[in-house]
Amino acid sequence: MKIFLNFLLLYFIISSCQKKEIKTKALHSYNDINEMFQLKNYKNQWKKKINDSITRITAQQGFFLLSGNFDTKNNAKEGIWNLKNKSDSKEIQIDYIVFGKNDAFENQIIFKEHGKIDSSNSKFYLVENKNLHGLSYKFFSPKMKNEISKEAKVNYTIYRNKKEIKRDSAVYKNMQMKQGKYFIDLRFEFKKGDHVSGYFTEYVSSKSNTKTDSIFLGSNSIYFIEKFE
Repeated sequence: MKIFLNFLLLYFIISSCQKKEIKTKALHSYNDINEMFQLKNYKNQWKKKINDSITRITAQQGFFLLSGNFDTKNNAKEGIWNLKNKSDSKEIQIDYIVFGKNDAFENQIIFKEHGKIDSSNSKFYLVENKNLHGLSYKFFSPKMKNEISKEAKVNYTIYRNKKEIKRDSAVYKNMQMKQGKYFIDLRFEFKKGDHVSGYFTEYVSSKSNTKTDSIFLGSNSIYFIEKFE
């Protein structure tokens, strides 16, 4: 699933690694981010085997340092990968979920500066509260330019002893969320060993920047799982 990020501002200056030279460009689209997370663009790489299927990779090119775990069996990044610019305090994190061979989904994309998350441009979630009486989530989704409308839905399932005991959803209609925040409070009497899994999806329509009569449709999805141990 492709994630649209063409709404990002000119966030900071990065180097786009080419075979023969390094060109300076502004990071303002998903393609720019995707290029910087491609290992083939880094000449210097260090690898450490974690287990039979996971290798820790650290790669460097110029001021940029990329690091994360690589699933060698599925040939895909997994977990959180960090891209740091050593010349300033900016950082990008992408949380990858491996679905299969050569198939990894960018579940969360987080922009940071001085260690603080830029929630207006990031796609991520937080666990606000967690105990055996309930669980609360807050989902963040970036604001698109020229938004007309947006809706969102959270689907979740509660499991106990590997059996499904509850399935439900929450729907957000005609949202005017300036900061792209959605909150869900799951009231339930959990037991140790239970877990909750599900996904959040936001649908957005916006006016086209180039064609006056055109509408752009986009979506953002985030998968989540929480265990009560």
